[in-house]
Amino acid sequence: MLKTKPIRACFALIAIAAMMSTAPISGAARASDPPLKSGRDPSGTAIAIIIDGFDYTRPEIASVLARDGEGEAIAWDTLDGDRRPFAKSGSGTEITLAAAARGGVRVVPIRTEEGNRASLAQAIAFAAGTPARIVLAPLSDKARIEIDVLVAAAQKFSGILFVTSLPAPTADEQKKSASVPNLVLLDAKDRQHAAAENIAHALGCGAGDLGGENGADKKRAFLDRLEVSTRSGDAKPSACESGSGKKTGQP
Repeated sequence: MLKTKPIRACFALIAIAAMMSTAPISGAARASDPPLKSGRDPSGTAIAIIIDGFDYTRPEIASVLARDGEGEAIAWDTLDGDRRPFAKSGSGTEITLAAAARGGVRVVPIRTEEGNRASLAQAIAFAAGTPARIVLAPLSDKARIEIDVLVAAAQKFSGILFVTSLPAPTADEQKKSASVPNLVLLDAKDRQHAAAENIAHALGCGAGDLGGENGADKKRAFLDRLEVSTRSGDAKPSACESGSGKKTGQP
């Protein structure tokens, strides 16, 4: 059974974050961060990725970022309070590439501080105001306590599908996630990109948006697509084409 006190505390964090969505968690905006150049929206399903930073100077990252009507990237850095979620060695770079490997995905990058619940709550509040209706927030072993924030966020934002992964989730963590109809908890095992690879399986190769008006519908469609992909024997997260030239892993 979930404890109400931690959940209420997480709701408070999210509410505060929503009211302070333009305020940094700590520090000031870093003038040294490279500018995020304008570009063309790549179309596809919008996925908000919440992680410790992105190297958006790499063309393959810039090309999959979601853009507004003026071509500006839809992005946020909760630490600096600006729109430059940059980290040269941030995990978000490879996770973005994994999530978008099959196409059909555009990314809303959001930088957070690992293990900082307020930072994660603010990131989720920002994501909820973007076109993204899927939030990808992989957790490391160090940050696994943040699962309570994700549970609370999923309960608050029922129209969003939250996808996360943890190394060897405990029975209690699995029970918490199972109790929420729009939260998917995956076993990361030794693969940091586990959740991103599964999103690529579900949304790539022309699969399109997940069906349904709410997060629970999206969760069912997401899990159904993963099951179909597993049955097809397609274990390659970075390619749509099989040796015969046919697409695999289709729903």
